[in-house]
Amino acid sequence: LDRAAAALCKAARTIEGSDTPRACALMLRACSLFDDGEEEAQLRHSADTFGAAVALLLRAGRRSETAALLRRQVLVYARLRRTHDVARSELSAVIINLAAGEYEQASIGCTKAEARPDGFAGTDEADLARRLLAAFAAQDADGLAAAVSDGTLAAVDNTVALLARDLTLASARVP
Repeated sequence: LDRAAAALCKAARTIEGSDTPRACALMLRACSLFDDGEEEAQLRHSADTFGAAVALLLRAGRRSETAALLRRQVLVYARLRRTHDVARSELSAVIINLAAGEYEQASIGCTKAEARPDGFAGTDEADLARRLLAAFAAQDADGLAAAVSDGTLAAVDNTVALLARDLTLASARVP
């Protein structure tokens, strides 16, 4: 699995500049190799593959797919009992959903994550995700400003942290 995923990632990086949609498809395929994996050694190596795919999807502006991929990665981290990575990935997914204008998806994803016993509920990341969602729901600019300046954002990828800092109340439609 590791070699197959590495080959798909290499192919995706090679064609990214000329065929971004196909590069994204290759990266997603590389990640799907780990969806049903059970061997711990193979799952440990999946972090690099998922990280490369997340970075590519974000560069391509495919935020919804990025958030969905992060939630798939959470399942791998949960099998490895890497609770910090579970929390970091779930927070990243919420931020990316909000940046994509998908408040409901962010809220549903956060609620489902808090219900799972894999390490998200009760973390600083879960608290920050809830504060972001509450700021959007209440259309509270001060609450949003306080949330995006929280030090917990240092735990997420730099690109995701920048997305968080660029959030405005107009970023996501709240029903």
